[in-house]
Amino acid sequence: MEQILLSFVQDLLKNNTIPVHCITLPCEDYSWLDFGLRSTILENHDHEFIRSYLDKLNENTIYYLKDTLHCIYTILRIPDSSGLMICGPVLLEEMPPDRLKEVSRKMKIPERQQPVLQGFYLRLTCFPSPTVYNNIFLTLGNYLFGENQYEIIFNDFNDMDSWYETYAHYSNTEDSRMNIRMIEERYGIENQILDAVASGNETRALNIISSLTGRNLPYRLPCSLRDSKDYAISFNTLLRKTVEQAGVHPIHIDAHSNQNVKLIEQSSSKAQCSAIQLQLVRNYCRMVRKYTLRDYSLLTRKVMTWISTDLTLDLSLNAMAELLNVNASYLSTLFKREVGIPLTDYVNRQRVELAKKLLVATDFPIKIIAEKCGVPDVYYFSRMFKKRTGCTPKVYREQAGREQGP
Repeated sequence: MEQILLSFVQDLLKNNTIPVHCITLPCEDYSWLDFGLRSTILENHDHEFIRSYLDKLNENTIYYLKDTLHCIYTILRIPDSSGLMICGPVLLEEMPPDRLKEVSRKMKIPERQQPVLQGFYLRLTCFPSPTVYNNIFLTLGNYLFGENQYEIIFNDFNDMDSWYETYAHYSNTEDSRMNIRMIEERYGIENQILDAVASGNETRALNIISSLTGRNLPYRLPCSLRDSKDYAISFNTLLRKTVEQAGVHPIHIDAHSNQNVKLIEQSSSKAQCSAIQLQLVRNYCRMVRKYTLRDYSLLTRKVMTWISTDLTLDLSLNAMAELLNVNASYLSTLFKREVGIPLTDYVNRQRVELAKKLLVATDFPIKIIAEKCGVPDVYYFSRMFKKRTGCTPKVYREQAGREQGP
């Protein structure tokens, strides 16, 4: 049971992009604790302090550590083993530009090493709720050690970095590997999201974007909310082009995309921006599933898009052929071969589907619904509807009303 619980907590944290390491002392290398930050910017750096600290950890104790970089680590000894579980680094508060400058001043980090420090913070997750984060380990402690049978220790980990001010020597070389890894990681996650959206895989896309929720983004402007809005708008643009390449006609995308930008601009917090991005992914995935035409030829895609745009138009074979400047016989053969049914049948099917929605969702008279579906003759409309559904429009509406109940 303990192992199952530990595995659950590890997966929970990892799914929120919080690093989790289960180790057995002694370790030869501790650079994973800070993604190699100190080893990158310092000459002759070792981890003697952390090595000594971990050796002295008590059993039945959960340690919360905060270092000079404002990073939080949570550490505990795994019961009945010689292993440690080390979670972090994670931020429980945002690192705006002014605080980042404060850290740089305190640690006396040279200007040439600033991009490396910024890259480090961009790799960190900012957990949205410190209370929830702490409660995860409180619950874990109750199950592992027994309620009220363990200690909780909060330490400032600043001692690990106190020697910066006295004898730390910074590397004279610029090491951009950390920034490169951070950029590659973010672009990789974005590409995974776009691939999932392109196939309409909503569940996968939402799972992937959740891993970005707590990630820090580069501050381009003094206002973090403006930054979040700009990122959301850029993300909307990426999604818009992705669904277009997936075969969705721009006529279905444009109005939706413009509305998204308005919604983003109206947001009043970074949390709202994050929620909107989740909704963008969901809506664009559904758009792909509903409108994608990538398996059809360009001519067939134009016909189907024209039909879905306005069913009240003249959508006869001859009218469509004239509109597209192609031979009617050729269009008829091509459409049936690719879609599987004649163009007229396809148009009638779309009109009946629209009629079914209007009959359930509105109180419009059947004559008005027939006109909105592009069939002015209500008697012909009723016959067409019954042929495809097995009942008249009136009966269909009554049955739908009984199913929905009072």
